Amino acid sequence: VRLGDPSGITLQHYIGGNSALEGILGFGGNWFTLTGLYEFHHPFATTPGLGWYIGFGAHIGSFNGAYNYNNKDYASGGFIFGVDGILGLDYTIPQAPINLSLDWKPAIELTPFSGFFAGEFGLSVRYTFGR
Repeated sequence: VRLGDPSGITLQHYIGGNSALEGILGFGGNWFTLTGLYEFHHPFATTPGLGWYIGFGAHIGSFNGAYNYNNKDYASGGFIFGVDGILGLDYTIPQAPINLSLDWKPAIELTPFSGFFAGEFGLSVRYTFGR
C-alpha cells in the first residue's frame, strides 16, 4: 500500500544484487497512473534492514472530466505520460516480513501539459517474500 501522492498499490521486486523494479498503480478522484521504476538500493552498514535508494522510470495514465492541475485547465479527459525519479529511505523489519519506505518522487509531465512537479511524496508498507 502506498499513501501519499499518488496513493495506491506498490509492488517491488529485486532483480539481482541491489537492483529492484517497482510498480505503482496510483489513483485519484478522476485519474489513474501506472508508474514503472528501476531502483538502486544501498544499505546502511550501521543499522540492519535500513537503507536508501535512488532510481528513475516513467508513468502513463488517464483522467476523466475536468482537470485543473497548477492552474492548467482541461475540460475533458486525456492521456497522461511523463518521466519520474525517486529517492527514498527503506526499512525492512528483521524479525517480520514487513518493509516500510518513505520517498520523494519528482516527475516531469509530458502530456497533457509539460512541467516539473516536485511535490510527490509517499509512505509505502509492503509484505516481503524471501528478502
